[in-house]
Amino acid sequence: MSVAVSIVTPTKNRLPLLLGSMASVAAQTFTDWEHVIVDDGSDDGTGAEIAAMAARDPRIRYIPRAVAQGGANVCRNIAIRESRGEFVIMLDSDDLLRPDYLERRVRIMRENRVLDMAVFRAGVFSKVVGDTQRLFHPQDQGDDLLRFLSHDCVWEITSPIWRRDFLLKVGGFDETLLSMQDLELHVRAIASGAKYVLFDDVDHDISWQYDFTRTSVRHVFDKAYIEAAGRVHAALRRAVLDNGLMTWSRERALVGLSFSTAESWVRAKRLGAALRFWNRSCRVSNVSARLWLGGWVMLCIRRAGPMDSGLAFRIVNKWKGWVRFRQEPALLQNGKLA
Repeated sequence: MSVAVSIVTPTKNRLPLLLGSMASVAAQTFTDWEHVIVDDGSDDGTGAEIAAMAARDPRIRYIPRAVAQGGANVCRNIAIRESRGEFVIMLDSDDLLRPDYLERRVRIMRENRVLDMAVFRAGVFSKVVGDTQRLFHPQDQGDDLLRFLSHDCVWEITSPIWRRDFLLKVGGFDETLLSMQDLELHVRAIASGAKYVLFDDVDHDISWQYDFTRTSVRHVFDKAYIEAAGRVHAALRRAVLDNGLMTWSRERALVGLSFSTAESWVRAKRLGAALRFWNRSCRVSNVSARLWLGGWVMLCIRRAGPMDSGLAFRIVNKWKGWVRFRQEPALLQNGKLA
């Protein structure tokens, strides 16, 4: 039986948070939905609790992961393949939808058949919705692809509503990535020619606390995640190149992203790994000897001082601006200076 929209949630041992996310779905003013929850191997009672809820409400679909490989990306792809909606939305188990989230999104997508996706903004909360006034990401004018390549979060995983056929066409999530999987998917979608519109409306809320178990935090300091970042960079570069969209600005943004990963190696007290990673990145992007040597010097300076303050920190940040690792996408059109 088909439905209008499928909400996709991967989960593992987060039952109290998951119940909150599920409640925000149940409270929607739009009722033609299914909530596809794929369990990545929970042992905290999630299976029994969600299966019981699904027995009471057939719109809830609980799917234990049956394949050997685990991870949120695998679970999301399982849910996308199993989904029966014309549209698909990602909802992590600690985030919340506002009551009119589905109603407006489905209406916009139905009224605009040309759209592959529509994107909305997120609020941020620490403990309860409304305890901060922060928005998760600004939606400035400019080159969205360049902004993503500069590791500027133009939108996060719950921001888009996808036309399911398009999401399947671009291949869903890359199951080899440990982090930045939504960044990679969004770059791949834009590079493949996605037709989308960004709306200024805030219709969902993202939980944010500096938790060392969060993937978005671990990729900064966890050695396994830092090592895996190279695969993300390669995937981003491939998506841009394969679609004939590489420009000087986008190449420079990718080099800047690689330098940030080298800085993470320095933060992990692995200067040698940082320099080796920087060397490989410079060879791939064919950067000038001047930029390569400057990066070497900056990484050594960064290692000599405090990581996030002090003179060394300010020198490195100034250099990154000078070599244009930090760009102004609002001044760019199609990757070229306006």
